[in-house]
Parts: sequence; C-alpha cells; structure tokens
Amino acid sequence: MKSIVELFAKSPFKPLELHVEKVKLCSDMFRECVIAYCKSDFEKAETLAVEISRIEHEADKIKNFIREHLPKGIFMPVDRGDLLNYLSEQDKVADYIEETALTLALRRTMLSEDLREDFLDLAKKTCDVVDLIPLTVKSMSGLLETSYLKKGEGKIMEYIRLMKEKEELTDQLDLKIRKELFDKEDEFTHGEFFHLMRTIKLLSRIADHAENCGDRMLIMIAKV
Repeated sequence: MKSIVELFAKSPFKPLELHVEKVKLCSDMFRECVIAYCKSDFEKAETLAVEISRIEHEADKIKNFIREHLPKGIFMPVDRGDLLNYLSEQDKVADYIEETALTLALRRTMLSEDLREDFLDLAKKTCDVVDLIPLTVKSMSGLLETSYLKKGEGKIMEYIRLMKEKEELTDQLDLKIRKELFDKEDEFTHGEFFHLMRTIKLLSRIADHAENCGDRMLIMIAKV
C-alpha cells in the first residue's frame, strides 16, 4: 500500500487505477453470478456473491488508504476535492455490485425464460457501463502524466458519451422488466416478487453511479 503515496507524485489518477481494478473485477464476477443464477445454479451464484463481497472490501481498503494519504501540500493538476468526490462515486459502483449480488443470492427464485433473458441482458448492459470506467481513469492518468490533456480529451469524452448512452439502455430495460414482473405478479409469491423488484432496483443504481463517474470526470476535465 505504501507505494500508493509514490504514485501520487506521478499522477493523482494512478492510485485510482488500483481501486478501479477491484471495481472491474467485481463487475466481471457479477456477470458470472447472474449467468449462474439465471441457469438456476444457485450455489455457484452464492459463492460468487461472497467472493464479490471479499473483493469489494479490498476496494474499500484502497479507497480509505487513498483518502488518508492524498497529498495536501503539493501541486496536483486536478482539484483534491473533485478527486475525492470522483473516488466516492467509483467506490459506490463496487458497493452496489456487492449489495446486488448478495441480495440476488438471498432467495432462489425461479424465472421464466423471457424474464431470464431480460434479467441477464440488464445485468450485462449494466456491466457494460461499468467497464468504461477503467478506460476513462487510465486515459486520464496517461494524459496527465504526459501533459497532453487537450489532445486526448476527445477520447475521454467519447468514453463518457458511451457511458451515458449505455446507461440509458439500462433505464429502458429496467422499465421493461418491471412491467413484465407486474404483468406476471400472480406467478410469484409476495416474497419472490419483492426480491426480484429489489434486485432490479439495485441493478439500476450500479449503472447510475457508473454514469456519475463520467459526470465527475467531466468536472475535473473542465478545470484542467
């Protein structure tokens, strides 16, 4: 962990890369968790949910270390407060992935084929938004390190545009699945219905915070 302090001198985004690696790993495992659940392999889904929780705790440790060691007395190309606000949003992505996975694994609810397909599609599209976060972080880190921000700003802006575009797709699919669930409400027990609705709501929060990362990045770009 002590190497993080040295990384700040090179680029304030280098430590964020360590954190976002954990976020990305949570996202990758979450895809597998949902696939297993939709195949009714509930034991595998539960195992993956527990592993996601472990990785999220590792991300929390990195987040806390960054907060405690972010330099106050040296010049940085981005505002310290903006960087911490960004870190908070990035960390919330991992938080909600963990909560969604654990919530999903709480109850073994059987899904019809059409619901399985849409639920899996929503999870994949949500992870597609998350997958753009490390690309923006690494691009920003590289640009600050080489002092060619304006030249490469277009690339970062494109990633952020894609985040917003893909997040809108999750909103559309979220609404579709909710409607399907209400239409099929009689097919589920009250507990099953609540479980699925809660999981879908949490899924949407993952995509929301991933998009927020893009918004926070824009704030930093505007001030450089």
